[in-house]
Amino acid sequence: MNDVLALRIFLAIAESGGFARAARRLGLTPAVATRKMAGLEAELGVRLLQRSTRRVSLTEQGALMRVHAQRVIDTLDEAQEALRNAHARPAGRLRVMCRAGLGRHFIVPLLPEFRALYPDVAVGLELNDSGLLDIVAQGCDLAMSIGQLADSNLIARRIAETDSQIYASPGYLAAHGAPATPDALAEHACLTMAAAAGTTTWQFSSATERYSVSFRAALAINDADALMSCARADLGLIMVADWFARDDVRRGTLVPVLRDYQVEPRGTPINVLYPDRSYLPLKVRAFIAFYAERARQRFDVPELA
Repeated sequence: MNDVLALRIFLAIAESGGFARAARRLGLTPAVATRKMAGLEAELGVRLLQRSTRRVSLTEQGALMRVHAQRVIDTLDEAQEALRNAHARPAGRLRVMCRAGLGRHFIVPLLPEFRALYPDVAVGLELNDSGLLDIVAQGCDLAMSIGQLADSNLIARRIAETDSQIYASPGYLAAHGAPATPDALAEHACLTMAAAAGTTTWQFSSATERYSVSFRAALAINDADALMSCARADLGLIMVADWFARDDVRRGTLVPVLRDYQVEPRGTPINVLYPDRSYLPLKVRAFIAFYAERARQRFDVPELA
């Protein structure tokens, strides 16, 4: 494979969901984008994109290709940037917006190491639990988000994926027992972050079945840390990302339940978001590279770029 432009077009289509949007982003015509993608699929001998009248999505092979293509393009861009800035050091004020739980438990604990490596970069971190990460309007350089993304003009670099699990405290399980199947959740106190509605739906799958369980939450708080505290205090079952509960499981303050069932959807993405791939200051590149590497260690996903 020797057509770097085809890889850039493929990644732009994967990010934007359409040939026309991808072409505009790269300053090309849709016809060029279509021709390049046809050539790439022909060279690889697989279909990478599933076309529909409304949106272009990735095939299974396309999703795999996206990981490797992103790694190739990032490596090339970083090499070019390193050559241009061989004697420069990341410096300046870096404004980062992040979902609050991810910021407290992933970004903040690693800030001492980041600052030791890049002492000339001053970090301004804004924690946000509203679900809206409008970095352009807020004047931020980048954002880090967990969860599926809405349509956006931002560039998204996926640095990790995480699955979720149901957890409860030993005290709650001693008093109420553990649910044997997802349907049994109706007999238990369930805690959720959907504070506004107070109701939510949890979805599961097993080797043979899929489950969708809707319930009115016994307690709803729109803050993951506060909800975890309630779960530790024997107030009910909680659905939370496995990395977020890892320390509690090690300490024995929370126990996974329904382990024969997979919480859906799987592979919740953790993304770094930024406005433009064409020029990234050294301070932004340094932050992304540092946290992408630590994400591979923290979330146990070495295959992701």
